[in-house]
Amino acid sequence: MPNYSSSSVTLMSTPPTALSTSSKTVSKGSYVVGLDALRAIAALTVCFFHYTNGMLPKLVVPTAKAVFSQGSLGVDIFFVISGFIIPYSLVGKGYEVGRILSYLKKRILRINPPAYACILLTLSQAFLIDFVIQHNNHYTKHLSWGGFINNLLFTIPFTNYLWINGVFWTLAIEFQFYLFIGLLFNSLFARSIGWFAVIYLVVAGAFLLPHAASIGFLQYGSMFALGGVALLKQQQRLTWLSYLALILLFGGVACWQISFYAALVGVGTAVSIITLTFKIPGLSFLGKLSYSLYLMHGLIGTTAEFVLIKLLHPTSDARKLLLTAICVCLAIGGSYVFYRLIEQPFMRLAAQNRR
Repeated sequence: MPNYSSSSVTLMSTPPTALSTSSKTVSKGSYVVGLDALRAIAALTVCFFHYTNGMLPKLVVPTAKAVFSQGSLGVDIFFVISGFIIPYSLVGKGYEVGRILSYLKKRILRINPPAYACILLTLSQAFLIDFVIQHNNHYTKHLSWGGFINNLLFTIPFTNYLWINGVFWTLAIEFQFYLFIGLLFNSLFARSIGWFAVIYLVVAGAFLLPHAASIGFLQYGSMFALGGVALLKQQQRLTWLSYLALILLFGGVACWQISFYAALVGVGTAVSIITLTFKIPGLSFLGKLSYSLYLMHGLIGTTAEFVLIKLLHPTSDARKLLLTAICVCLAIGGSYVFYRLIEQPFMRLAAQNRR
């Protein structure tokens, strides 16, 4: 990990490409130790939020619903992590905007195939419920080829169609961020820190423009900015004072644009990225399949609920909590299978694609 006691004058004047080749700036090669634990926390909190707040309607327990009412903030953790790891993957590789197609190809190979597999499985569930189990048109009535194609392109926010899988709204924002980094990486991370701050503040201000709501990245840009601040600190380009100033700046923007709790979680994640330097065994394992869990927990959980309530009637809160816990375990197990069969092969394929 970085030596934070180094001279601030030297750090600010050293080119980031030179810094990125130093063994001090990374942990275990290109592996940043704390990210898996943070990913696990993000995926689990989203899962707990959905399972206790209505995704499993027969298992809702008011107390659990209240406890996990802020679980959707796991999404903000994911955004901060992306704000760190996506530019981190480009540091020191001589990236130029002319290589954006190769860069986007790698992101598409990594993200899209598991998402598409999830879409197909979700559609299969919908058709099974509507035409085999319930014999109605409840889940499939809004389906159309236009909606299907826009789901595949993550362009639903620019249309009147609906998401096939509700969590995909975050993937749309992620891809907007990928494009943003692909175009402005060098302006953000190869120039002075002032450029970084100004560009992200412009992003925040653009959220006030008419019709800007469809570009979700503009609202959540402060989360990605906090991840970028963590990267600048990890690469030894910030003193602790300047790091604190930027954390407070974009934490304040997040509080204004999103919520106080989102700002608190965003700041906490940005700090944890550079301070969490050890593995947490269980969380490290879950972190590796966090994307699969994020994609699949809804499909697995709702299917599990349908079966489990026939085996053990949810007649008390204790039974509901037990069944919910079983749903979580099944979601983790199913996501592991999905990770091994679907996500991991495309991870290897993406890794073979050189930027």
